[in-house]
Amino acid sequence: MNINKASELLNNLLSQTDKKSERKIYSCFIRTLSSLKDKDLTESQTQLIQEKLSSLNLNTTTENRKKYYKQELSKFKAFLKDKFSFTSEKYYTEMGMIYGMSIGMSIGLSVGVAINPTLGISIGLSIGTGVGMVLGMAYGAKKDAEAKRQGLVI
Repeated sequence: MNINKASELLNNLLSQTDKKSERKIYSCFIRTLSSLKDKDLTESQTQLIQEKLSSLNLNTTTENRKKYYKQELSKFKAFLKDKFSFTSEKYYTEMGMIYGMSIGMSIGLSVGVAINPTLGISIGLSIGTGVGMVLGMAYGAKKDAEAKRQGLVI
């Protein structure tokens, strides 16, 4: 299945549904496919993408379409990330925030306990989490800008 046929199918599904959650998934899938159309892909890259779209079986009718297409979208995005290093917008910012919060929380906890065992735990956790989140988001934003410059954002 090529990108245009997949887009047509998803546009038909989008026009048939009234559920907001389904519309959101279809729209995200369509945006991903349309941004792939705009990329200067080689013939082999296009072939790989078409093979993946065919393997997703988007023509299948299921009882729970929202769940099925959400899983297929996740598989497709993971494929694009693994094979071509394409990421979604703000991917690195979100990942940086998650890692920054967890690392900041652990550092803040250990520093807080070292300073004051009773009050330092809560202060260390809150400050460490906040600082870690900000630093992680800053690093992620830098990586997102770099990926956008390289044309790897879909």
